[in-house]
Amino acid sequence: MRLSSSRSTAILHRPQQDFLLWDKAGTRPSLDQQFADRKDLIDAISGQQLITHTRASAGTYRGSDGLIKTATTNEARFDHDPVTGESLGLLVEELRSNLLLNSGTLATQDVTVTAVAHTLSFYGSGTVTLSGTHTATVVGTGAYPARTTLTFTPTAGTLTVTVSGAVEYANLEIGSFATSYIPTTASSTASRSADVVSITGANFSSWIDLNDGTFFSDSEVIAPSVQTQAAWSLTGGTYLTSLRQPQSTGNQFRAQIGSVFTPAPGTGNLLSAGTTKACVAYSGTAGRLQVGSSSNDVTSAGVLDATDLYIGSFAGGTPLNGTIRRLTYWDQRLPNDTLESITQ
Repeated sequence: MRLSSSRSTAILHRPQQDFLLWDKAGTRPSLDQQFADRKDLIDAISGQQLITHTRASAGTYRGSDGLIKTATTNEARFDHDPVTGESLGLLVEELRSNLLLNSGTLATQDVTVTAVAHTLSFYGSGTVTLSGTHTATVVGTGAYPARTTLTFTPTAGTLTVTVSGAVEYANLEIGSFATSYIPTTASSTASRSADVVSITGANFSSWIDLNDGTFFSDSEVIAPSVQTQAAWSLTGGTYLTSLRQPQSTGNQFRAQIGSVFTPAPGTGNLLSAGTTKACVAYSGTAGRLQVGSSSNDVTSAGVLDATDLYIGSFAGGTPLNGTIRRLTYWDQRLPNDTLESITQ
């Protein structure tokens, strides 16, 4: 077993999750954000919080006990499967607004809507009947954590939302999928601001090698979407690099390496291997996207020149709308067989 790094620091105690990935790679990384296992923003290598996390509002998430919790402004959210309690990692979502009043225990009301996709979601066994600008009857599937959703496009105007029975923790959002619950009061609607997660300045330059490197990520989107969500991105320079996770029918990936996309947009040949894990490796101007046994190679127009890393977004935009279990970086280009092994 070989454990080495250009940044040598003695490791007296290593958690089991470190062995599983570090030993597969055959070398110690220079950055390791173990969001799902640690449930914090501390880098496992330096022992420091290199990340800056902002969100200009409170936000909700599912706790390890399965219940809906509230994180305060700028507090990171670590989501969980509400049934199994499994830790899913860092939750990163876009800006969304809940158009309903009194969303905790929903009552009949009128809502002004526009002619774009909206998504209704709620918990409980009650019924929500829509009329006016859209007609539908939505029957709840049961108490939390059984969530009922409906995506629809109304005409512009007044949507009447008629409630019967138990309808709780309801959202009505502009968008093609439901996001985390956004609490509102009887007198006002509310918005959840976007999560922005970044490493910049000296915190960035302390672990990155722009000539040779390998990123490993384990991430998953909330729901199928046509967006080109970013699991992570290197930005601030000319030769932009990112991992996109569009997911239309499964966990699918596209990498941007030195501003060159692979697979190329419009080809429809996104890499998919039934896994949430992917690697992006580069050396000089040569780059590779690896997802399980599938891979694509590209040549960049120049060597990477980034100044910062964004986690769960592209420079704060096109957010993942999902969770990131782990983000690990080696300051060397790992061999192809290693890339395949760690993304299985």
